[in-house]
Amino acid sequence: ISKKDADLLENVIIAGYPLGKKISSEIKATSGTVTALAGYDNNYAEFQTDAALNSGNSGGPIINNNGEVVGVAVAKWQEEGVESFNFGIKSSTLITFLNSTNINYSEIVNKNLKKNDLIELIKSATVYLECRMTGKEIKSLMKRDQNLKALYKF
Repeated sequence: ISKKDADLLENVIIAGYPLGKKISSEIKATSGTVTALAGYDNNYAEFQTDAALNSGNSGGPIINNNGEVVGVAVAKWQEEGVESFNFGIKSSTLITFLNSTNINYSEIVNKNLKKNDLIELIKSATVYLECRMTGKEIKSLMKRDQNLKALYKF
């Protein structure tokens, strides 16, 4: 994980499994640049990129050319006539979260990895996870869980 947040116009790669494994079980990667240092509604915990982001990329790493995670894919703006408004959580926000939850992580200092090394890093460090519940089912489960907590006061 990069100690430093991504810079404006920095080249980035988003790795993940857009559309799950419907297309193929191979990891997919898209590249682009950091186009803004704030997300929607001036959210400075996020940055904007023009690298393609699709359903299934959420939670995946956004990596710089040194192989450092500079962000985590989180959302895209969908509206007719609007393209390339994709957002990632900044590495500083990720580090704050990891520290607050006592999750261990490492900082890597590489100098411009060769393409083959970057490919190997992306393949070995990105994991496929699948949620078999719909958003509606998850919300219902969360609501039921909150009701149980209130009922049993735990």
